[in-house]
Amino acid sequence: MNFETYQHLHIGYYESGFDLEAVAYKIQGEDKWVVFLDAEQDLSIFKGILEQYNKNVSFGYEIFTVNTDDLSYESGQVRLMDWLRQLYII
Repeated sequence: MNFETYQHLHIGYYESGFDLEAVAYKIQGEDKWVVFLDAEQDLSIFKGILEQYNKNVSFGYEIFTVNTDDLSYESGQVRLMDWLRQLYII
């Protein structure tokens, strides 16, 4: 999987005492973004959960994809919050 050189988006969730960051990268030649949860942050709230996700050494845990040409911060944040809700984190 190759990513566009200059297209990535930092997405955060900073409410209710959380400080989580994910980064979305656009796949080269496709209208698709892959969102990774940065593995360098405190992920203790995900104990027993992240093992089911692919971990990329360079990018972190691949948590979901978004099919769109242009991903906005607002749209990415909504998707991140939906993912956190599905896991009963928030």
